Amino acid sequence: MAPDKGPAKPTTTAGEPSSAPRKRQRYFYGWNIVGASFLAHLSYSEQYTTILGLFFRPFQQQFGWSRTEVSFVQSLARTVEAGIGMLVGPLIDRYGPRLLMATGAIVVGLAMLAITQIDALWQFYFLRGVVAAAGFTLMGGLVTNVVISKWFIRRRGRAIAASSTATYLSNVIFAPITVWILAGSGWQSVFFVYAVVTWALVLPAAFIMRRQPEDLGLLPDGAEAPVTNPAEPAADAATLEPIWNRREVLATSAFWLLVMGSSVANLAFQGINISLAPYMQDLGHSDTLVATVLTVRAFAMALSLASWGFVAERAYRPWARALPFVFQALGSFLFLLAEEPLFLWIAVLIYGMGIAGAQIIQEVVWANYYGRLSLGLVRSAAFPVAFGFSAGGPVFMNAIFDLTGSYSPAYMLFIGCFVVGAVLMWLVQPPKPRRYGTAADMGSPGGVHPLHSL
Repeated sequence: MAPDKGPAKPTTTAGEPSSAPRKRQRYFYGWNIVGASFLAHLSYSEQYTTILGLFFRPFQQQFGWSRTEVSFVQSLARTVEAGIGMLVGPLIDRYGPRLLMATGAIVVGLAMLAITQIDALWQFYFLRGVVAAAGFTLMGGLVTNVVISKWFIRRRGRAIAASSTATYLSNVIFAPITVWILAGSGWQSVFFVYAVVTWALVLPAAFIMRRQPEDLGLLPDGAEAPVTNPAEPAADAATLEPIWNRREVLATSAFWLLVMGSSVANLAFQGINISLAPYMQDLGHSDTLVATVLTVRAFAMALSLASWGFVAERAYRPWARALPFVFQALGSFLFLLAEEPLFLWIAVLIYGMGIAGAQIIQEVVWANYYGRLSLGLVRSAAFPVAFGFSAGGPVFMNAIFDLTGSYSPAYMLFIGCFVVGAVLMWLVQPPKPRRYGTAADMGSPGGVHPLHSL
């Protein structure tokens, strides 16, 4: 597998990359990376719990599968994604996203087509929970967000926010499309459409993607001179950036504070996400209102991303890191009062904004604290813990409901989870790297590279 390459870098007579200031370009290719990531995010809807829930009834009618049996595929998929992500992360740093995303799109599309022919539960688990999950990891948020963070430093927050808008728009667009096709043509037709959509959106996006701006003779943010990062430990020269291997990353307190802060909050998020509709129904709200609330939440998350993008660019300040978790805690508290429609709407808006903010802030903080060059390796190292907590949230929420007959005790515990997340994100400080290198090192097989010292 060869690194993504574009035009040759400007060189000196010695053959080394030129350090001469580059003339500012009128248009920065990094925004193409954002656009391509937007297309990839737009194809993700099939991977989410809210869409999977739409298949409970048709699967039960045709195969007799229970909701528990169908929903287990999501836990299986998250486990597979965590394991595959550990391998994919370093490959992003070394080789770039193009082949990874194209391969992932092909695998996901073929898995979706194969699902149309299933007649046993184990086949669904294998195709949707293993094969499609593996393909999704190759083309999913780990890849796109890491690459965006390599292309942007000062504008990293708004760039990630712009591409992530498609994640929420995907649910808004494809949820009604899925319902319409299910009613008219059956569930097999839905998976056929998912395959076509994946290929139509992700394959062109993969062609546009490039590993890092230096591969095209550019600098992050389209700058004329190397861009500094206020949250990153200073190096000897502006062109030197931190390089990490996995052992070094795991030895830093910042890693564990970030992992636990985001994972504890993610446990609460996943628990609330899967229970929100039945919780509102238990409070006596109509199905129409529940559907409207979920749609408004998706819009609130999408519309708030632009603001969170600018906040994320101040993530070197403690308040900016903690703020989205405070929003989620406040929204969770208001859900306890949601028997009154007014409080329900306020809770949904605040909580939805907090979800969107937390996702953007986390991506930016990881990139700010550990730098661009080893970011794929760093982010993937956090996957096992983060995905483990994510898988536990729905189980934890429903276990409390089964024991108490109410979701309220779980919401109170989840408020505490968000508060803990806010405190840990407030406390985390940038780690001190042992080594520095340049972007050129990541493309040189004989250069300093995290994979060499795993």
